[in-house]
Amino acid sequence: MTTPDDIEELGAETAPLAGRQALNSISTRIIFFVFLSTFVTALVVSWISIDTIHRTLRSHVEARFPVVLERRAEELNEQLAATRQALGIRAAEAGVEHLLGGTGSSQRLNDTALSLLDVSPSLRGLVVIDAGGQERARVGQVSDAIVESLTADIEGQSAFGSGHDEQNMPWAALVLPIGDTAEAGSPPGARLAAVLRATSFVDLLLVLPSDQAPGRLVMTDVRGRIVLTADGIPDAEQAVALPVVRMLREGASKVIEYGDPDGGHMLGSIRPLEQIDWLIVVEAPFAEVSAPVLSAVKRIFLIDLAIILIFSFLAFKITSAIMQPIEALSEGAARISQGDISHEIPPPRSNDEIGLLTRTFNQMMVMLRRSQQEIELDRLRLTEQNEELQRANEVLAQLSITDGLTKLHNHRYFQDHLTREIKRLSRTGEPLSMILIDLDDFKRLNDSHGHSAGDEVLMSIASEMNDSVRESDLLARYGGEEFVILAPNTALDGAVALAEKIRMSIETKSRIIDDSMRPVRVTISCGVAQYQGDRKRFFQAADRVLYRAKAQGKNCVIAANNES
Repeated sequence: MTTPDDIEELGAETAPLAGRQALNSISTRIIFFVFLSTFVTALVVSWISIDTIHRTLRSHVEARFPVVLERRAEELNEQLAATRQALGIRAAEAGVEHLLGGTGSSQRLNDTALSLLDVSPSLRGLVVIDAGGQERARVGQVSDAIVESLTADIEGQSAFGSGHDEQNMPWAALVLPIGDTAEAGSPPGARLAAVLRATSFVDLLLVLPSDQAPGRLVMTDVRGRIVLTADGIPDAEQAVALPVVRMLREGASKVIEYGDPDGGHMLGSIRPLEQIDWLIVVEAPFAEVSAPVLSAVKRIFLIDLAIILIFSFLAFKITSAIMQPIEALSEGAARISQGDISHEIPPPRSNDEIGLLTRTFNQMMVMLRRSQQEIELDRLRLTEQNEELQRANEVLAQLSITDGLTKLHNHRYFQDHLTREIKRLSRTGEPLSMILIDLDDFKRLNDSHGHSAGDEVLMSIASEMNDSVRESDLLARYGGEEFVILAPNTALDGAVALAEKIRMSIETKSRIIDDSMRPVRVTISCGVAQYQGDRKRFFQAADRVLYRAKAQGKNCVIAANNES
């Protein structure tokens, strides 16, 4: 008989040789070489492609972005410088510094400031602030929030100011010192703040021709929030923040890469403005910037793909010739895994490692078939023994709950069934009744006719009662000449009616129990009770009224709560 130890021994003999041949075989070296060549070639070509694309894009962008920024920033700074100079001249001519030094001159100061608004169409309003940081005059569209922001930094002598007003509209301001304090005698630190219209710079942000730079120009505040585009002031939802801190850290006019809120890849460069507290940014999507080099990328990709396809084809042709005998082994293993152990691989014509593996495989199949036959015989014997044991267990189980004489359920089964019924009615609330039955004068019958006659009477009465109860009721022999009926979903009145029916059926029937052919009449006494929540009292109540029925003359039915 072939054992698993035999199979393990055969495997132990062939495994070392097969393992060495597999590692040193020509097929393994060819497949490894083809795979390594294809992988290295694809890796080198991909690296060259990515590096070429990145260098081309960076050089393309770094050559154009700073030029655009410098040109636009220069134009904007010139425009703001001209506005600052004109304001300074007009303020000096109007004597704003002298008006600040006088008293009762608020109206004249307002009128004078109003006359300065026509210096430039980009002016939104003017605010005159004294040396103490207090507002002295205000003209134009200047809200309290703007004035509060401008006066808060007067001690720092800031030349800038910017923010958003109550309507969330961006503003920027030019802050000029008023006059020569040494000669005019005006309070030191007095300032003239010119609040600018953001929309006046829209023309400087118009999209440039594609040969100058791709993308768009925008203005941001110092926190990176976009305050102005070529389309005007963006909505609150469109005023996204740009990474200006990172841009400034990398250096003005340097191109950096960052992501937009939509998950896109952006390229951008930044430059601060000299006259106001804003910054100008040029940015473009990476895909848009990369458009000029897409053709080169496609060519590189096609070359890379062609190399991979060629090497893959060569690998396929080489490995196909090697894998044919291996596929025969794989097919045989698959058929065996499906239960076809009669399959045998055709004997090989070579003596290489594939041939050794095939012969070993066929030898194992012979041993497997022998073992399978022995296992099947053992399985059949075990199945027969299990069936016999199961039948014996079923008989024993039935005998353990059945009375041997009457073939009714016995006392043990009755107690288990009562437990289940009590649990069930605790959920459903249905009534449950019990009928205890005792044969009248059964001892005298045994003494007169013998125990065999008594057994006949018990079997006869058990059969009659079994025909009278419902399928849902449980009839069991409780012990000796006592029987019990458990009637679920039955109230006390229904149980009394059932007991009376059984009593009358037994009373009216004559029985021939011995060779004398003399008829014998048998009667029963019944005690009926309904379950009231206590198992012990339930049975005691039925037992008590049963004995009462015996005491009152027998052959009667008495209920636990209706003894009349």
